[in-house]
Amino acid sequence: MKHKLTVILLYILLNCFYSNAQNGKIIEKEKLVLSESTLAKIQKADSTLIPALKKIEFYRITYLSDSLKIKGFIAKPIAKGNFPCIISNRGGSGDFGKWNETGVGFFLGKLASWGYVVVASQYRGNAGSEGKEEIGGNDINDVLNLVPTLNEIENADTSRIGIEGASRGGMMTYRALKKTCQFKAAVVLAGPTNAFKGLKNRPEFEEHVYSKYIPNYSKNKDEELKKRSAVFWANKMCKTTPILIMHGSSDWRVQASESLELVHKLYEYKHPVRFLLFEGADHGIREYRNQFFAQSKTFFDYYLKNLNELPNMELHGR
Repeated sequence: MKHKLTVILLYILLNCFYSNAQNGKIIEKEKLVLSESTLAKIQKADSTLIPALKKIEFYRITYLSDSLKIKGFIAKPIAKGNFPCIISNRGGSGDFGKWNETGVGFFLGKLASWGYVVVASQYRGNAGSEGKEEIGGNDINDVLNLVPTLNEIENADTSRIGIEGASRGGMMTYRALKKTCQFKAAVVLAGPTNAFKGLKNRPEFEEHVYSKYIPNYSKNKDEELKKRSAVFWANKMCKTTPILIMHGSSDWRVQASESLELVHKLYEYKHPVRFLLFEGADHGIREYRNQFFAQSKTFFDYYLKNLNELPNMELHGR
């Protein structure tokens, strides 16, 4: 009996080791050529991006995460040399906010045009990915497992990896910063930071999002909401990852007060953070989109591409 238990335990350990070793492995890769209709939409949104997209190549991929087959995308420069990397986290849940060809071409293409290798996940349970979405639960592994995915991409300099996300993708970014210090810089746009405050603002989330996606939500509501609320663990986010947080003051989906609350905590813990509140801007800061992109590029270039030193967060000066 003892021998049998040993064999079973050994089998479980070996299986876990093999599964973890496979995390991030690309098992399918297909080139994505942006359609004329997609290019027309991008032309309308930002005509200056069209020439740059001719120097970017896109791929649809399937990679492994916790033994699940997860769908994702790659956008990278068509050029020789090694490029720093960015993991981009989508917002929304289910089909709402999922990556489509236009989003890949516009947003991932924009980041790649700055000289970065960009990867993004659809998350488990979405758009053909296996598993069940948990909107900030175990699906955080689908983000973290993109780090070993980058090792399989030619020209990706994995010593320089950044991370960014908007809305729910911002929450995923904060969760990633709690789990690892691998990222040289992070950028968040309108990321929710306090799920309790968010529920007061949008009570319909209780039924249509949290109860639908979070396992055992009704039994563990407080615990699960805190897990997805960075204000409760701001001191546990990696302090060697500087964060740029941007929010629109007229955002009704995620109110700017959530980012302000987190910024106050990060200031208290002397976490390197830069905060920009765009007056009268909506959830996507569409009124100031050019400025939003410019600020993101400057931040990533400074800390990620050029590896500048972290600032002195202690009180100082004359």
